[in-house]
Amino acid sequence: MRKLYLFFFVLSLFALAPAGARARQTAAAQQRLIGEVTAVDAAAHTVTVRSDAGQTVTLSTTEQTTYTRLAPGVTDLKQGEKVTFEAVRVGDRVLAPGVAAAGGTAARLIVMARPGGGGGGQNAGRRLNGRVVSVDAAKKLIVVQTRGREGQESATVDVSAARVLHYAPDSMRPADAVPASLADVHAGDNIRATGERSAGGSAFKAEEVLTGSFARFTGTVAGVDAQRNEVTVKNEASGGTVRLTLGARSTLRRMTPEVEQKLAEQRAEFQRQREQRRAERQQQGGQQGQGQGQAQGQGEGGRGRRGDGQGRGGFGGPGGGGGGNFQQMFEGLPTVTLADLKKGDMVMVTVTPSADASSGTVVSLITGTPEVLRSMQQFGGGRGGDGPRGMSPGLPGDVIGNGQGPTREPPR
Repeated sequence: MRKLYLFFFVLSLFALAPAGARARQTAAAQQRLIGEVTAVDAAAHTVTVRSDAGQTVTLSTTEQTTYTRLAPGVTDLKQGEKVTFEAVRVGDRVLAPGVAAAGGTAARLIVMARPGGGGGGQNAGRRLNGRVVSVDAAKKLIVVQTRGREGQESATVDVSAARVLHYAPDSMRPADAVPASLADVHAGDNIRATGERSAGGSAFKAEEVLTGSFARFTGTVAGVDAQRNEVTVKNEASGGTVRLTLGARSTLRRMTPEVEQKLAEQRAEFQRQREQRRAERQQQGGQQGQGQGQAQGQGEGGRGRRGDGQGRGGFGGPGGGGGGNFQQMFEGLPTVTLADLKKGDMVMVTVTPSADASSGTVVSLITGTPEVLRSMQQFGGGRGGDGPRGMSPGLPGDVIGNGQGPTREPPR
């Protein structure tokens, strides 16, 4: 009887005493942090968020944190994809249920990419992508060349209150970036800034800047040193050799016959459309007066150029630009190891060059048929290429794909 009395006594305490605690739990459940990801620290597993209230807070995650990614416009969590911490990107919208406005540890993160995210240019809102023209360390200003509606434009980026990051030598993923300073930013570097743009668009107040310098070239394998984790490649353009080191995140892939055939078909279609537009312009010029014909021909030419890189006229075929389509194909290619490479193999490499340009670190390496790799290099939108912008194998479109091309000459 005494045990039964004690049981009911404890039960009554549990029912009465936790009333305040239950109220706090209810209030906590109603809390949620909503904002935009401005930084991701992979080492610390933290996410910096600029909340919709205008505050910059830090979200911590644990091994028990769950992540759900929603496609732009989707609100049903059942349609979300279960992902990992590595899927969280700068620029994503994020919802952290149960986290106060001041930040804290998130048990769950719901992330959504902005519609049309990943691109750059003058209409990217809080994102600016381009190439560094000059750096004024004293004034903490960076002049950036970016692509706008009217072609190349300049913007002055104020980094006085910005967090500065630098791409890791063997990766172009923002999550792998490392802390840096303004002294690490140089003219010619690619830059990706997050912040607030002025009304006129010529000034940008940065909260975070991410910079790096890359090169892409084709060549043949001259030697493999498995012990040093290095491969020596003879640059096809210059004839010189460059010693390349593989990092922990370097990717090595092999082209498949199916992908090579698809790329060949896309290139043929691109060339056919280009010839068709040229013939149409010539025909218009012959049928109409010189002045009117030139004006209409220029207008048609402008529409054709937009088609070259985007939409139906793009290298990637109907319904999308070539860069996104190729990137998906690239991710699906089979991986290889250093031991699979043989002397004489044709490769296309994307690297972070060293200071003396005689060596570098591999970001990505693709081996395959020489003709296909050469056409990929030519039509990759890089320096000297006549292909559509956005097709940058192994290079994220928001880094290189905005018509900026590789920012340093390939190692020689």
